[in-house]
Amino acid sequence: MRWSLYATLYQIGVLTLGLLILGAERWIAAALDLVFILVAIVLFRVALKDLSASLDIAVDERERAEIRLLQALLIVTFVIAVGVLGYGFLKSLFPFL
Repeated sequence: MRWSLYATLYQIGVLTLGLLILGAERWIAAALDLVFILVAIVLFRVALKDLSASLDIAVDERERAEIRLLQALLIVTFVIAVGVLGYGFLKSLFPFL
């Protein structure tokens, strides 16, 4: 459970950081932003399913609270990553933004 969450958070963070550093042509950058948004959505869904399954089998309240905290962290990270990637996509297509 934790490894898939950590891998997903790492992947989203690396992709976001890579796009912030990337100085590619605007159409290539827009296409990469779109692809990375789709990858982030797929990874987010997989990690959320994994955490939901873990929450179902958790027995004590401390473990359930920890899983809920990880779910919140995953959601916040996903929203930030998609926001940055979406802004990068729009900025690549419309440079006047």
